[in-house]
Amino acid sequence: MTENTQFKTLVNTWLNSKQAMITASTHANFVLIAENHLIPQFGRRKIGTITESDIQGYIMYLYNDGRLDKGGGLTVKTIRDVILVLRLAMAYAYKEKAIPLINWEMIEYPKELGIKRVVSLSKEEEQNLIQCIYLNLNRKTAGILVALLTGVRIGELCGLQMKDICLSNNTISVNKTVQRIFDKRKGTTYIHIGPPKTKTSARTIPIPYLLGNIIKRFLTDNPNQYFLTGKNKPTEPRTYRQFFARFIKRHGLTKVKFHEIRHTFAVRAIEIPEFDIKSLSEILGHKNVSFTLNVYGSANIQQKAKCMNLLNDLL
Repeated sequence: MTENTQFKTLVNTWLNSKQAMITASTHANFVLIAENHLIPQFGRRKIGTITESDIQGYIMYLYNDGRLDKGGGLTVKTIRDVILVLRLAMAYAYKEKAIPLINWEMIEYPKELGIKRVVSLSKEEEQNLIQCIYLNLNRKTAGILVALLTGVRIGELCGLQMKDICLSNNTISVNKTVQRIFDKRKGTTYIHIGPPKTKTSARTIPIPYLLGNIIKRFLTDNPNQYFLTGKNKPTEPRTYRQFFARFIKRHGLTKVKFHEIRHTFAVRAIEIPEFDIKSLSEILGHKNVSFTLNVYGSANIQQKAKCMNLLNDLL
């Protein structure tokens, strides 16, 4: 490989070299980013001609969607994901001695505007959902309760097998996730059962004993069967999301996305003074406490009022 190698050739060589080293879902995501964003932009460029200025200009193009006078393109998070793939590919080129080292400290990202609000159920809405689950208890609705009281992601819930549940010490082990992955090159999708999202996502979660009593009703003797199906084949996240949406609509419950069940668990935990943030971070499978605080650290107005009223003792 030389500095005259086309960028498209570099990216494809790098992607092939990474395929056995990263998860199938991550590789598929890298391929989508490369083919949808990077190759259309840099594909025929010689890798030795791509500079920090080019990368900075590309970031602003992505943010403005080609309109330099107003924002309207990709979110800052998506831009960071795109540039991460570019950075990894260029690091590969540097390792192959095809280009000098790129000074990434020169690269700046647009500022996020506004504060992202975490959407979750209120206590009353959560109680309505729980009551409805009790009145319609089956294997699938019990899965909603598992997510509501453990914060597991939907792919992790779909991957939960009987062997991952230990009621003697009331724990569940998260060690896999179910995903439908799109293979852009083949133009088809496939179900992939692999390790969780990150290393910290592989975790053991203690469960409330009352939840353990409900789970017990749906256990089977076959350790390889999946909790949500009771069979050797799992349900996929898309199918379970559709079930959840129908369940919510049928019973007139507050409309939320399934991932907001995870948010609801985290918000309820933060509202409990004895529930420390380190434990919450590990239960959620976050990479560190700072990430948990950044996502869920903004207390609701009721919690703020409760904290401020503690100052009454000073008056």
